[in-house]
Amino acid sequence: MGKIEFVSGWQKRDARLEQDAIAAWTAQGALPEDVNPQDRAREICSIAYDSDTLAAISTVDIRPCKPLRNRLFGYLRVFTLPQYEQQEIAIGLAIHCRDTLEQWSLENPDAKLCGMAAVYQSPKLGPTPVGKSGLTLIGYTPQGYQHRIVWFKHIRT
Repeated sequence: MGKIEFVSGWQKRDARLEQDAIAAWTAQGALPEDVNPQDRAREICSIAYDSDTLAAISTVDIRPCKPLRNRLFGYLRVFTLPQYEQQEIAIGLAIHCRDTLEQWSLENPDAKLCGMAAVYQSPKLGPTPVGKSGLTLIGYTPQGYQHRIVWFKHIRT
């Protein structure tokens, strides 16, 4: 593994990033049947590359966070290719995505984006209440998954 490069794709509609992501998702059967890969590709936040090889993809869906009075959060999804799992690439990708979203939130205050959130569906994730990416456990979904958030520094309650 070479040096991992994180590339921002948030709100850019970058054809190369979208094509790379769709190819990886398709090859790995990574998306649920009811998800259109082109639609998901429009939600790309950041992608990790190992030289020219795609290693991981993050996408974000902005939606209300019910436990926090429906404030808007960017819900993070991360897909790591199997050969790159357990190498902390996902953490680096989450940090890069958090920073990208925070900068975008500062530049677009009318969007009212308050932070980043995630629902951890893998039992491998979340052994501590505050992760390296800053995502902090705030509760559990009805299915028992961890619900985590990180507030952006410029947000005031």
